[in-house]
Amino acid sequence: QVADLGCADCSLLWMLKFCSCIEVLAGLDICANVMKEKMHTLSPLPVDYLQPSERSLTITLHHGSVAHKDPCMLGFDLVTCIELIEHLEESELKKFPEVVFGFMAPSIVVISTPNSEFNPLLPRVMLYRHPDHKFEWSQAQFQSWALETARCYDYSVEFTGVGHPPTGMEKVGFCTQIGVFVRKYPPTGESVQSEKPTEAVYKTVFKAVYPSLKDEKYLQNAVISEVIFTAQIIKHRLM
Repeated sequence: QVADLGCADCSLLWMLKFCSCIEVLAGLDICANVMKEKMHTLSPLPVDYLQPSERSLTITLHHGSVAHKDPCMLGFDLVTCIELIEHLEESELKKFPEVVFGFMAPSIVVISTPNSEFNPLLPRVMLYRHPDHKFEWSQAQFQSWALETARCYDYSVEFTGVGHPPTGMEKVGFCTQIGVFVRKYPPTGESVQSEKPTEAVYKTVFKAVYPSLKDEKYLQNAVISEVIFTAQIIKHRLM
């Protein structure tokens, strides 16, 4: 089960839906219109009904803020936050760790954010890379925040990134810095339940349930189709 916070145009969710190990995908974004523009790409295709997969797959999109807790975001194994935190206001950023690491408490959290030390190497970048960015952190700033967050919520964290610097400028670091957080201990059911909101605060704007052979209806259709196909082959051989 994977949740993408700040899913925007759903491009990551679209790629993840082809991973056979994933059975539940969820996206969350503060801008419903951006999600709605591309959410049709997450719908099942005709071929998905003609040839149902052995796995089940449900994809859901929610409209809401990462600063708010909602029970629909519980139970995920992996949470991704790709280029998200730099869009948060200071008040939202303060609530973010408790929502993601304290409340959702997935096994793994992946957070990426621009590396401000790389900006001088990018043409036409004056202060920030995007007009909506509230801040952009240096390597030291991001790692300090990540290490403190990991310490508070019993996670380990390792750092990596994408976009290598030019030869001789290795100290600049990656263009985009990434923190991979891994939970040290399983969350206790009591602690999660005690913080669970009684009401949903997110609005569901999209849901798709893919046909699966785990569903008896689709399994029966697949078996019948296979029997008919095999019978036709036998018929042609005998004629």
